[in-house]
Amino acid sequence: MAVISAMIKNTRFLDGRAYMALIGFALLLNVENASPGVEAIAFVAGVLYVLYAFSINNCFDVDTDSVNPQKARKNPVASGELSFRAGVVFSLALIVTGLALSLLINRAAALTYATMALIATLYSAPPRLKARAVLDVLSHGLFFGGLPFLYGALVDASLTREELLIAGAITLYSFALELRNHLEDYESDVRAGLRTTPIAIGRELSEGLVVTFSLGAIGMLLYLQHPLFLMAAPLLAVQRAYRAFDAVVVFLLLIHLMRGLLW
Repeated sequence: MAVISAMIKNTRFLDGRAYMALIGFALLLNVENASPGVEAIAFVAGVLYVLYAFSINNCFDVDTDSVNPQKARKNPVASGELSFRAGVVFSLALIVTGLALSLLINRAAALTYATMALIATLYSAPPRLKARAVLDVLSHGLFFGGLPFLYGALVDASLTREELLIAGAITLYSFALELRNHLEDYESDVRAGLRTTPIAIGRELSEGLVVTFSLGAIGMLLYLQHPLFLMAAPLLAVQRAYRAFDAVVVFLLLIHLMRGLLW
């Protein structure tokens, strides 16, 4: 029973809820173009993908999480509650099940699912892209940004111009989120000998890139509402408040969703 509890804990379900919501958001945008059954299958597969990404990441993050008490509490492999082998086997069971379900949707969605699963694996496991400057940010932007959205949007086997624009914005914002995560883990990453982008280019430049990527994402989402709304984006640069960026991105995505569902 303790092993099962540790496996569930290893998925960090609560930490992944935003990414599950992102897939759900894409599916809701296409709710009129796919059957309820296909939508349900796509969402379950998406949830399994998110759980896998966090679970496999925990398995290979033992070196950094073991020296970071806050991180160790969320990583049963690092705390010794779960063996590395059991963690990897459970992670593989999650993603194999998800891949099998994605094949029931359509070819484009299944291919996208397989691609983001591969990148998520390479991010955490050797060659461990998360420890390589620039590649850490680029890979995160794909497997926990644009690709999960595209996967959900492809439930009807097609993509619109608006969906591509949203995917681009989400990718940029995922770049910013990865930099923010690395900045929070800066000290433990240095002790672990990792060379993340903030360690390679410095804190100040990394913080500047967080703002740049965030404003770029917000600008694209504002443009989606109306091109003239782009003029509002520079106003957010004054505060440089990360939580304000988060709130604006979520608000603009919800506005787009409501427009799609009601009009």
